[in-house]
Amino acid sequence: MAENRFDSRNEGRDRERSEFVDKLVGVRRVAKTVKGGRRMSFGALVVVGDEAGRVGFGQGKAKEVPDAVKKATEGAKRTMVRVPLRQGRTVHHQVNGRFGATKVMIRPAVPGTGIIAGGPMRAVFEAMGIKDVVAKAQGSTNPYNLIRATFAAFAAMETPRGVAAKRGLKITDLVLHGKEAAKGEMDQKELIAKAEKAKAARAARAPAKAAGGRGRPDGRGGDNRGGENRGKRTEAPKVVTVSKADSMVAATETTPKAE
Repeated sequence: MAENRFDSRNEGRDRERSEFVDKLVGVRRVAKTVKGGRRMSFGALVVVGDEAGRVGFGQGKAKEVPDAVKKATEGAKRTMVRVPLRQGRTVHHQVNGRFGATKVMIRPAVPGTGIIAGGPMRAVFEAMGIKDVVAKAQGSTNPYNLIRATFAAFAAMETPRGVAAKRGLKITDLVLHGKEAAKGEMDQKELIAKAEKAKAARAARAPAKAAGGRGRPDGRGGDNRGGENRGKRTEAPKVVTVSKADSMVAATETTPKAE
């Protein structure tokens, strides 16, 4: 019975070991100054995940590296959190995180992109099972700050189911609203483009009118009258008919008499 019990315990430990994937992010040597001198020890930072959305991190300190790694691994398993994934390969939406002087940006990616991240963030994504993601870090590159900022971004992440519950809608209604919003945004962009095009056309016609009067936009065929006569109506010359007798009378009246 004792042998069977011992075997079952070992089997449970092996299953637990195979269930989680641990990533050693870094090891550093630390020193503590005491009365008798300086005591040297090692600190380890470990990330643990199940490659199915669960991930955690921990840090441990001991006089030997294996002991420090063991402490960090146990701490990471105690602080694991579940991160929602889309199709089990990427995050649902872009999210930002910050811790101290470190800022991180995590953005979803199309299939085949891979993990575009470096350092501790890559270890976190690999441990939690993300296949496609784009991440960027700004500010301090301290591994502890990077991991804490990444987990802060995970805490701010939302799922479609959670958003629908907050708004009192169904997931199908939420997707429909998203499509309508995208359609309305495209219509608005088209209207703005048309308005800009019409404005550019009016601006192009204005100099042509100023140069060529009220003629064509290219300045040809317009009247060259000045600004003071523009818009005024011109009257046609009057036609007067004069008979032959009237012309003879006028000629005799205007001809001077001989002395």
